[in-house]
Amino acid sequence: MPRIFALFLFSFPLWIAAQFPLQAVVQQLVNDPQLVGTKWSICAVDLTTGDTITAYLPTQQLPGASITKLVSTAAALTVLGPSYQSQTQLFLDGELKANGVFDGNIRIVGGGDVSLGSRYFHELGRELDFLTEWVALIQQQGIQYITGQVIADASAFGYDKCPVGWEQVDMGNYYGCGSFGLNFYDNTLKLTFQTGSPGTPIVLKSCFPNDPNYRLNIEAKAANVSADQSFIHGEPYNFQRSIKGSLPANRTAYEVKGSMPDPEQLLALLFYQALQKQGVRVDGGSAAVRLHPSLPTPNTESMTLLHAEVGQKLEDVVFWTNQRSVNMFAEGLLRQIGAQRYGSGTHENGMRVLDSLFEEWQLGPCGIVDGSGLSKVNRMSSAQFVKLLAQQAKAPHAATYFKSLPIAGQTGTVKNLCKGQAGEGKVHAKSGSINGIKAYAGYVAAPNGHQIAFAIIANDYKISGSAMAKKMEPFFNQLATYQARPE
Repeated sequence: MPRIFALFLFSFPLWIAAQFPLQAVVQQLVNDPQLVGTKWSICAVDLTTGDTITAYLPTQQLPGASITKLVSTAAALTVLGPSYQSQTQLFLDGELKANGVFDGNIRIVGGGDVSLGSRYFHELGRELDFLTEWVALIQQQGIQYITGQVIADASAFGYDKCPVGWEQVDMGNYYGCGSFGLNFYDNTLKLTFQTGSPGTPIVLKSCFPNDPNYRLNIEAKAANVSADQSFIHGEPYNFQRSIKGSLPANRTAYEVKGSMPDPEQLLALLFYQALQKQGVRVDGGSAAVRLHPSLPTPNTESMTLLHAEVGQKLEDVVFWTNQRSVNMFAEGLLRQIGAQRYGSGTHENGMRVLDSLFEEWQLGPCGIVDGSGLSKVNRMSSAQFVKLLAQQAKAPHAATYFKSLPIAGQTGTVKNLCKGQAGEGKVHAKSGSINGIKAYAGYVAAPNGHQIAFAIIANDYKISGSAMAKKMEPFFNQLATYQARPE
């Protein structure tokens, strides 16, 4: 039977601290006078023996920010498998007549692929090359003139706005991009600003890809700052946005990434423009199904499949989801499992699948409301994260899951954690950071060859996030040097 160390950290004799340095580090952390009022949940288990080697309020459920991606990536690998690839399909809905006239519509049907035109899978400046390739495919059919429209259809994944708990201050920015039935270019807009002297308004110079419907109310000003301190406020499908805060002064071109209000609408427009530019006339312009609900929705069997744009393998999407903490990817994975199990990739269906997996993994009730951890409404305990990690370590996709985790001191979002310390290269972990929330969860290779699964979640602390990470480093270093005591 696994041994469980019950930690009474308010009274910890020195001889125990000497014998159990890991517990002493935990005691020091939770009793740190700078961290008074912090809520904690800490757990670490030796997966080889099943021993719980340290725990502090391990069943307390707290929001863990981006370590929630460990849930969505595990779910996607379980339901879909590492080799799964989603598709974006290009259909001809009509009839090709004489002289290159196509009497009908071109329809782009989304399958929820998050990798289309993504910067994580394409060279800089070539992310939108797929549009040129699609135009060439149309021309190869002998089509010179389209009587109808270019229609983008993301309806198979629904038109949910955002998960519970997402805030407008986040949703307008690159990290707050939603995931939909049609996604491209990471659902981002690159906004270039010119800034003058401190205190003067910033000026929007360009937007790429250009969305003529995008309306930005500029409240941000130039300031004596060295980095972007602005936030774009907005929500999905609302083209009215506002930017607040400040940008570095006296810059001729300063780039800020915002979220696309409606990727479905913009993709239809960009493909229409690409066709027109290459001399393929389109009389009806572009249209999006969400904005034109009266558009007929033909059965795909009645249309001609011209092309299936196959997305990246799931294992590669999972890799970047965890390495760079890509919220849009994580939300897309949640929708994909919903589509696989229930035929429609709505957020609700994705959550239904998660609930069934929590039962299968025997995690107990979890308060997870999104796939990325951007919502502060999420609730999950360190013990539940450890149990999730233990389950994945036994799964057929264990190696893929493990490989996706950043390595302390070396890669991804933990490349500065434990740099030059015992934990460097030994701690493989997903990090989570939102104001007042710092969390890590993952695996540690112990000196005795055992694998340790751990999770540490802190909420409501008063110091900076970087300072909290430094406070936690001794915990990771002790895990990396942990040796089980003999009986």
